[in-house]
Amino acid sequence: MKRLRFFVVLTLLLILVLPKQAYANMAAPEKADIGSSITFSQNEEIAVRSEVLDIVVDGAYADITATYCLQNVTQKAVSTETMFLSPNMQQSDLQVMVDGKEAKVTVNSFALQYDTQIETEDWRYAVLTDGDPGQQRVDSVTFTMDFAPKEAYDVVISYRYRLGGYPEYDFNVKQGIIEYYLTPAAMWKDFEDLTINLLLDEEMPVISESNLEFTKIDTRKYQYRSDTLPGENLRIVIDENWFQNIFSTLRSPYLSLTLMAFFPFFLILLVLVIVLIWWKRRKKRKHSS
Repeated sequence: MKRLRFFVVLTLLLILVLPKQAYANMAAPEKADIGSSITFSQNEEIAVRSEVLDIVVDGAYADITATYCLQNVTQKAVSTETMFLSPNMQQSDLQVMVDGKEAKVTVNSFALQYDTQIETEDWRYAVLTDGDPGQQRVDSVTFTMDFAPKEAYDVVISYRYRLGGYPEYDFNVKQGIIEYYLTPAAMWKDFEDLTINLLLDEEMPVISESNLEFTKIDTRKYQYRSDTLPGENLRIVIDENWFQNIFSTLRSPYLSLTLMAFFPFFLILLVLVIVLIWWKRRKKRKHSS
């Protein structure tokens, strides 16, 4: 059994597909109790040939576009209900394109309460409906995909994501957190290729932490590539550069309080330095005389 933490920043996850007759197991009840769950099962018909995740940071938000190339690996037609999960999605900016056509979607929001319990035979995401809007939130997007035998096409999901952390602060605690659910995509029949393109803005141009190793390819541009799915969800912390941090520190509303708290120590140190200089000069004059 493997435990993964539901993350707040950055992100959208294309999750698994359930047979149509089992769709009820995939949706949370309309009035869920604490501990109720969304359950997913292994899919044996649809494979992910590639996933390209584009994340463009814009102030306190990020524009996220996930492009999946999916293929029906069977010799029969397949109709599949699919659910995506993402924290902090701006639903008004959501768009889902299936094979070049805009899909009809159903969106639900849940207040996240505790860690996700991951089991080997199925996935259960514990959520609570009707939560406080101020709580950490998870949004689900559900739509249908229809495949002819052996058919492959692109599915594109784009939306605006609200960064975690403190991206709107203008002093030294300013930072942004991007989080994206990657691991449940292992429930597809196969997963072959992953590319993550990250473009930061001028306000927070530095990756200070990341659980995946990105390569810097240009100014504020980073990329991650893998032919396999990582064993963990994506979490990136972005920050100001050292030069910006200096000025952010000077803008901190706590700077004056900090200086006042340390002023007695600075004064004592200054007195000690003056006394030491005076003593050395006095000693030098005695030796010269």
